[in-house]
Amino acid sequence: MKVISIANNKGGVGKTTSTLNLAAELGKMGRSVLLVDLDPQASLTIYLKFDPAQFEQSAYHLITRKCSAKDVIIRTGLENVDIIPASIDLSVAEIEIIPFMNREYVMREKLREVSEYYDYAIIDNMPSLGILTVNSFMASDYVIVPVEPSFLSYKGLEIIDQTLGDIRKYNKRIRFLGTIITMYDPRTKHARMVLDKIQDNFPYLNIVVKRSVKFSNAAIAGLPVGDFAEENFSGANAYKKLAREVDRIVSEEK
Repeated sequence: MKVISIANNKGGVGKTTSTLNLAAELGKMGRSVLLVDLDPQASLTIYLKFDPAQFEQSAYHLITRKCSAKDVIIRTGLENVDIIPASIDLSVAEIEIIPFMNREYVMREKLREVSEYYDYAIIDNMPSLGILTVNSFMASDYVIVPVEPSFLSYKGLEIIDQTLGDIRKYNKRIRFLGTIITMYDPRTKHARMVLDKIQDNFPYLNIVVKRSVKFSNAAIAGLPVGDFAEENFSGANAYKKLAREVDRIVSEEK
C-alpha cells in the first residue's frame, strides 16, 4: 500500500475536494483506496454524507492508540473506496499524544495494520503543520499539495516544502510528488503569475483545476465531481488525469 498525504497549511485550497476526487478516480480504475480524514473539521467525512458524531470510534481513537485500524474503517458509497472518518475529538488528540513514545509514528504504525488490503491510503490533512500532519508525513510515501494560485497559498507551499526537507531526515522514502493548481481563473493576471512561479520553483504535476460552482454543488450532493457533472467537464477530467499520473508513477517505482 502506498500512502499519499494531501496537504497545505493554507486552508480553503481544495485539499478535501482533491482527496475525494483522486480517491474516486483511482477506485474507478480498479484500485482499492483507504481514505483517512485527519482534520478535526471532518470535511471529508461530511462530504461523504456521514455524521461525524455517529461513530463510536474515529480517527481520534486511532491516533490516540485506543483502537486498531480495522475497528474504524467504514465503507463509502464510492467504488473500491473506504474511509477512516474524523470527529471533533481530533482537536484534542495533538495534546493527548504528547507523552506517547514515538508519537510521530502512530499513523504509520496503524496504517501498516491494513496495508495488505489496499493499494492506496490517501490522507486529508488539516491546514496546519502540527503533530497530526507530521504523523501523516511520517506515514507517507508521497505528498501532493493543492495550491490555489494566490500569494498566501504560494507561501503555504514554501512552508510545506521546507517541512518536507526536515521530515526526510526521518522518513527517507517520502517524496514531494508535486503540486496541483486548484480554483484557477485564467482571466486574472495574478493567477497566471503564481502559476508560473510554481512551475519554476516546485515539483508540478501539470494538473490545473479551474474554478467552478460544480465542485460546490457536487459536495452538496455528496458525489465526486465526475459523477455529478456532465461528461467531459474539465474539472472531472483534471482529476482523472491526476489519478492516471499518480498510478503511473507508483507503478513505475515498484
